[in-house]
Amino acid sequence: MNANKVKAIRHYLGLSMAEFAKRLGVSVGTVCIIEQGGRDVSDYVRAKLARLEMELDEDFYLFMEKFNQNAPL
Repeated sequence: MNANKVKAIRHYLGLSMAEFAKRLGVSVGTVCIIEQGGRDVSDYVRAKLARLEMELDEDFYLFMEKFNQNAPL
């Protein structure tokens, strides 16, 4: 799980960083640092994200492709 995928999941769900952090059970700062690529995703957060990803429909993967094309380098 990389920073872009974490950010794409949050955007796809339409959540603010605060809402996403609450859903994951972590601080807003943790979400921010992960999305910026400054911190690896812990096993705890990875497990939560995996569960979230399993709930997403197939449109997420099309969204993610477009999201990654528009992501800043």
